[in-house]
Amino acid sequence: MISRELLYAILQGLPEKYLAHLDAPWPLIARRINIELSQGRDPISALKSAFARTGEYERQKIKEALLQIVPVMQIPGLSYRQREALVALRSAKTASLAQLCRILSRERSNTYRSMSALVKKGLAIKFFQPGGVYYFAVPSRLEKSVKIAVNQFISELMKEFSVASTTSTTLTTLTTST
Repeated sequence: MISRELLYAILQGLPEKYLAHLDAPWPLIARRINIELSQGRDPISALKSAFARTGEYERQKIKEALLQIVPVMQIPGLSYRQREALVALRSAKTASLAQLCRILSRERSNTYRSMSALVKKGLAIKFFQPGGVYYFAVPSRLEKSVKIAVNQFISELMKEFSVASTTSTTLTTLTTST
């Protein structure tokens, strides 16, 4: 997704080639804005015209991205940068730290700090894959009752496996001693 800062930069003439790392339709919209600006339109007219020429697929992608913003804005205690990172992550669903750096146009250390804060607040989950650190946007927090039930289930499995292991060891010992 495009950030407001990138949109401001596009409206001031940033070429779309610098947005090739973004998912569709953002580079195409940037191209349309640049064409409108080169034809002498003012920035707001160029912006509106570029969005007016979007197709159904593009509109759907834009809608999905923009609808991520409203719920994130309602989460208390997040800085602007954390909100921006969470919107980008929710749009992508899952992303590597490197991907988030490209999407947000931020340095790795700044993106890492934002993501660490989101993980700490329970809004994202950090996991490792070949190639690096990845993040998953938590769509909604698990109810405490669900967490308790999961822990109870795991404890029961551990007991079951430990009993089965003890029984298996006892049977193996009895068989080898006979």
